[in-house]
Amino acid sequence: HAGEIVCLAGIEGNGQTELAECVAGMRPVMGGSVTLCGRDVTGQTPGRIREAGLSYIPEDRISPGMDGEASVAENLIVGKQRTPAFSRLGIHLRRGQVKKYAQELTRTFDIRTSGVDEPAGSLSGGNMQKVVLAREFSFGSPVLLVCQPTRGVDIGATEFIHERIVEKRDQGCAVLLISSDLDELIKVSDRIMVLFRGQIMGFVDADNATREALGRMMLGEAH
Repeated sequence: HAGEIVCLAGIEGNGQTELAECVAGMRPVMGGSVTLCGRDVTGQTPGRIREAGLSYIPEDRISPGMDGEASVAENLIVGKQRTPAFSRLGIHLRRGQVKKYAQELTRTFDIRTSGVDEPAGSLSGGNMQKVVLAREFSFGSPVLLVCQPTRGVDIGATEFIHERIVEKRDQGCAVLLISSDLDELIKVSDRIMVLFRGQIMGFVDADNATREALGRMMLGEAH
């Protein structure tokens, strides 16, 4: 719901990736439905689902999360590159505006880079993740789907990312967070849903969640 972080726990390979890709429109839906902000978006394209209100941070920040050969600035405007703010007639980029916008986002999200024209792939893992977060969070979408947000990043970047996710929740976003890190799930979630072999084993309020109880559910024990 709006203003809530629901975390999806489970041993990797139990359907988390497939669920996220179905919600984001990147995988065919074989059963059930996806409803976003009261609108049925089942089987819609990723672009249509984005228009309906979803921002998506995939588990792989390199691909499809970003283009490592493109600049930091180019990655930060993906999805907005044809808007009047950044292009003329949807064809010619307003490079001055793009650079100014990218510099603002790099400051806001503390992206450590030698400049916004630097190839995004040359950044550290934590800074690449911040590029993806900065881009997706900048859309102001009412729903955020965030997968493995701190995998492979350092402690400082992890704390920063957690703070930004909680901040979006406090601003009224609905957040579905998928992670294999139990400590992360317990720390930032309001509710935790556990998946085992593609089935939901139950929900646990974060205040009452323990590693032991979650571990049993992740091994197939219903709550």
